[in-house]
Amino acid sequence: MARSSEASGFQKAWTPPQEAPAIPWARIERSLALPQSWPDPHKISARFPESPRRAAVAVVLWGDATGAKKILLVQRGFTAPQHPGEIAFPGGMAEVDDRDLRWTARRELREELGVVDQLWEIGCFPDGVAKAHTRFTPVFFRWEAPEPIWEKGSEIFDALLLPLAPLLEAPWTTEILDRQGLALEVPRLELPQAPLWGATAFVLKTWLDVLKEISD
Repeated sequence: MARSSEASGFQKAWTPPQEAPAIPWARIERSLALPQSWPDPHKISARFPESPRRAAVAVVLWGDATGAKKILLVQRGFTAPQHPGEIAFPGGMAEVDDRDLRWTARRELREELGVVDQLWEIGCFPDGVAKAHTRFTPVFFRWEAPEPIWEKGSEIFDALLLPLAPLLEAPWTTEILDRQGLALEVPRLELPQAPLWGATAFVLKTWLDVLKEISD
Protein backbone atom coordinates (compact mmCIF):
# COMPACT_ATOMS: atom_id res chain seq x y z
CA MET A 1 0.00 0.00 0.00
CA ALA A 2 1.23 3.52 -0.77
CA ARG A 3 0.35 6.81 0.84
CA SER A 4 1.52 10.25 -0.23
CA SER A 5 3.87 12.05 2.11
CA GLU A 6 3.57 15.45 0.41
CA ALA A 7 0.14 15.68 -1.12
CA SER A 8 -3.28 14.10 -0.91
CA GLY A 9 -6.10 13.83 -3.39
CA PHE A 10 -5.99 14.24 -7.12
CA GLN A 11 -2.75 15.51 -8.62
CA LYS A 12 -2.97 17.22 -11.98
CA ALA A 13 -0.81 15.64 -14.67
CA TRP A 14 2.31 17.55 -15.64
CA THR A 15 2.52 18.28 -19.36
CA PRO A 16 6.16 18.89 -20.26
CA PRO A 17 7.14 21.41 -22.93
CA GLN A 18 7.96 20.05 -26.35
CA GLU A 19 11.43 21.59 -26.47
CA ALA A 20 14.03 22.70 -23.95
CA PRO A 21 17.72 23.69 -23.91
CA ALA A 22 20.24 20.86 -24.16
CA ILE A 23 22.27 19.80 -21.14
CA PRO A 24 25.97 19.52 -22.10
CA TRP A 25 27.34 15.99 -22.31
CA ALA A 26 30.26 16.90 -20.04
CA ARG A 27 27.76 17.72 -17.28
CA ILE A 28 25.98 14.40 -17.87
CA GLU A 29 29.27 12.52 -17.62
CA ARG A 30 30.22 14.27 -14.37
CA SER A 31 26.86 13.30 -12.87
CA LEU A 32 27.64 9.63 -13.56
CA ALA A 33 31.14 9.88 -12.12
CA LEU A 34 30.10 11.63 -8.88
CA PRO A 35 28.54 8.54 -7.21
CA GLN A 36 31.96 6.89 -7.22
CA SER A 37 32.72 9.03 -4.16
CA TRP A 38 29.60 7.90 -2.27
CA PRO A 39 29.92 5.51 0.71
CA ASP A 40 28.27 2.81 -1.40
CA PRO A 41 28.85 3.63 -5.08
CA HIS A 42 27.17 0.44 -6.30
CA LYS A 43 23.57 0.84 -5.13
CA ILE A 44 21.09 3.54 -4.18
CA SER A 45 18.31 1.39 -2.72
CA ALA A 46 18.11 0.31 0.91
CA ARG A 47 16.20 -2.80 -0.17
CA PHE A 48 17.82 -6.21 -0.47
CA PRO A 49 16.95 -8.11 -3.66
CA GLU A 50 15.26 -11.45 -3.09
CA SER A 51 16.21 -12.83 -6.49
CA PRO A 52 19.82 -13.76 -7.32
CA ARG A 53 19.21 -12.82 -10.93
CA ARG A 54 20.33 -9.45 -12.26
CA ALA A 55 18.74 -7.02 -14.67
CA ALA A 56 19.65 -3.86 -16.53
CA VAL A 57 17.80 -0.87 -17.94
CA ALA A 58 18.78 1.53 -20.72
CA VAL A 59 18.66 5.21 -19.80
CA VAL A 60 18.73 6.72 -23.29
CA LEU A 61 19.47 10.44 -23.63
CA TRP A 62 18.68 11.77 -27.08
CA GLY A 63 20.42 14.88 -28.38
CA ASP A 64 23.18 16.19 -30.60
CA ALA A 65 26.67 17.63 -30.28
CA THR A 66 25.36 20.42 -28.03
CA GLY A 67 24.11 18.00 -25.38
CA ALA A 68 21.23 15.84 -24.14
CA LYS A 69 17.78 17.16 -25.00
CA LYS A 70 15.34 14.38 -24.11
CA ILE A 71 15.12 11.12 -22.21
CA LEU A 72 13.48 8.00 -23.65
CA LEU A 73 10.96 6.04 -21.58
CA VAL A 74 8.45 3.34 -22.46
CA GLN A 75 4.93 2.58 -21.37
CA ARG A 76 4.64 -1.16 -21.10
CA GLY A 77 1.74 -2.99 -22.68
CA PHE A 78 -1.30 -3.54 -20.50
CA THR A 79 -0.95 -7.31 -20.92
CA ALA A 80 2.82 -7.40 -20.40
CA PRO A 81 3.94 -10.04 -17.86
CA GLN A 82 5.95 -7.49 -15.87
CA HIS A 83 4.80 -4.00 -14.84
CA PRO A 84 1.76 -3.80 -17.19
CA GLY A 85 0.83 -0.26 -18.24
CA GLU A 86 3.65 1.29 -16.23
CA ILE A 87 6.16 3.87 -17.43
CA ALA A 88 9.69 2.57 -17.20
CA PHE A 89 13.11 2.48 -18.76
CA PRO A 90 13.60 -0.09 -21.53
CA GLY A 91 15.19 -3.11 -19.92
CA GLY A 92 14.84 -6.55 -18.45
CA MET A 93 16.51 -9.62 -17.02
CA ALA A 94 20.04 -10.68 -17.93
CA GLU A 95 20.24 -13.80 -20.09
CA VAL A 96 22.94 -16.46 -20.09
CA ASP A 97 24.32 -15.32 -23.45
CA ASP A 98 24.71 -11.68 -22.38
CA ARG A 99 28.36 -10.66 -22.04
CA ASP A 100 27.58 -8.33 -19.13
CA LEU A 101 24.84 -6.05 -17.85
CA ARG A 102 25.74 -3.35 -20.36
CA TRP A 103 25.05 -5.89 -23.09
CA THR A 104 21.75 -6.75 -21.39
CA ALA A 105 20.69 -3.09 -21.58
CA ARG A 106 21.63 -2.90 -25.28
CA ARG A 107 19.82 -6.13 -26.10
CA GLU A 108 16.65 -5.10 -24.30
CA LEU A 109 16.71 -1.71 -26.00
CA ARG A 110 16.97 -3.41 -29.38
CA GLU A 111 14.21 -5.91 -28.60
CA GLU A 112 11.79 -3.38 -27.11
CA LEU A 113 12.37 -0.38 -29.39
CA GLY A 114 14.69 -1.46 -32.21
CA VAL A 115 17.25 1.20 -31.26
CA VAL A 116 20.80 0.17 -32.25
CA ASP A 117 22.40 2.92 -34.35
CA GLN A 118 24.22 6.09 -33.29
CA LEU A 119 24.19 4.89 -29.71
CA TRP A 120 27.12 5.30 -27.32
CA GLU A 121 27.41 4.06 -23.75
CA ILE A 122 28.43 6.88 -21.42
CA GLY A 123 28.37 5.21 -18.01
CA CYS A 124 26.33 3.52 -15.30
CA PHE A 125 24.48 4.76 -12.23
CA PRO A 126 24.28 2.86 -8.91
CA ASP A 127 21.83 -0.04 -8.89
CA GLY A 128 18.20 0.06 -7.86
CA VAL A 129 15.85 -2.74 -6.78
CA ALA A 130 12.67 -3.29 -8.76
CA LYS A 131 9.22 -4.21 -7.47
CA ALA A 132 9.94 -7.75 -8.66
CA HIS A 133 12.73 -7.91 -6.04
CA THR A 134 15.49 -7.84 -8.65
CA ARG A 135 18.61 -5.70 -8.57
CA PHE A 136 19.03 -3.72 -11.79
CA THR A 137 21.81 -1.57 -13.23
CA PRO A 138 20.95 1.68 -15.07
CA VAL A 139 23.19 1.95 -18.15
CA PHE A 140 23.27 5.41 -19.72
CA PHE A 141 23.45 5.91 -23.48
CA ARG A 142 24.01 8.91 -25.71
CA TRP A 143 21.75 8.70 -28.76
CA GLU A 144 22.40 11.10 -31.62
CA ALA A 145 20.04 9.89 -34.33
CA PRO A 146 18.98 12.95 -36.39
CA GLU A 147 15.37 11.92 -35.87
CA PRO A 148 14.52 9.66 -32.92
CA ILE A 149 12.79 6.69 -34.56
CA TRP A 150 11.91 3.40 -32.89
CA GLU A 151 9.98 0.22 -33.58
CA LYS A 152 7.89 -0.90 -30.62
CA GLY A 153 8.16 -4.53 -29.54
CA SER A 154 5.19 -6.69 -28.63
CA GLU A 155 5.30 -5.80 -24.91
CA ILE A 156 5.51 -2.02 -25.44
CA PHE A 157 2.40 0.12 -25.68
CA ASP A 158 4.15 3.42 -26.35
CA ALA A 159 7.49 5.23 -26.23
CA LEU A 160 7.91 8.67 -24.70
CA LEU A 161 10.55 11.34 -25.26
CA LEU A 162 10.49 13.75 -22.33
CA PRO A 163 12.57 16.95 -22.43
CA LEU A 164 15.36 16.47 -19.93
CA ALA A 165 15.98 19.95 -18.52
CA PRO A 166 12.34 20.58 -17.44
CA LEU A 167 12.38 17.32 -15.45
CA LEU A 168 14.81 19.00 -13.06
CA GLU A 169 12.04 21.42 -12.00
CA ALA A 170 9.00 19.23 -12.59
CA PRO A 171 6.32 19.00 -9.84
CA TRP A 172 7.58 15.80 -8.27
CA THR A 173 5.81 14.56 -5.14
CA THR A 174 6.74 11.67 -2.88
CA GLU A 175 4.89 8.66 -1.58
CA ILE A 176 5.69 6.04 1.04
CA LEU A 177 5.88 2.50 -0.29
CA ASP A 178 5.94 -0.51 2.02
CA ARG A 179 8.42 -3.01 0.61
CA GLN A 180 9.34 -6.09 2.66
CA GLY A 181 8.35 -4.20 5.81
CA LEU A 182 10.65 -1.34 4.86
CA ALA A 183 9.02 2.08 4.45
CA LEU A 184 10.58 3.74 1.43
CA GLU A 185 10.08 7.36 0.38
CA VAL A 186 9.79 7.26 -3.40
CA PRO A 187 9.38 10.13 -5.90
CA ARG A 188 6.32 10.31 -8.12
CA LEU A 189 5.49 12.43 -11.14
CA GLU A 190 2.03 12.54 -12.68
CA LEU A 191 2.23 12.36 -16.48
CA PRO A 192 -0.68 12.44 -18.94
CA GLN A 193 -0.12 8.79 -19.90
CA ALA A 194 0.38 7.32 -16.42
CA PRO A 195 2.22 8.13 -13.20
CA LEU A 196 5.99 7.82 -13.19
CA TRP A 197 6.65 6.08 -9.90
CA GLY A 198 8.34 3.13 -8.21
CA ALA A 199 11.89 2.04 -8.93
CA THR A 200 12.03 3.92 -12.24
CA ALA A 201 11.13 7.22 -10.60
CA PHE A 202 13.49 6.51 -7.71
CA VAL A 203 16.49 6.01 -9.99
CA LEU A 204 15.57 8.87 -12.32
CA LYS A 205 14.94 11.43 -9.57
CA THR A 206 18.09 10.42 -7.69
CA TRP A 207 20.14 10.98 -10.85
CA LEU A 208 18.36 14.27 -11.61
CA ASP A 209 19.18 15.52 -8.11
CA VAL A 210 22.85 14.76 -8.73
CA LEU A 211 22.68 16.44 -12.14
CA LYS A 212 21.05 19.50 -10.60
CA GLU A 213 24.03 20.02 -8.30
CA ILE A 214 26.49 20.16 -11.20
CA SER A 215 26.97 23.37 -13.14
CA ASP A 216 27.64 23.48 -16.89
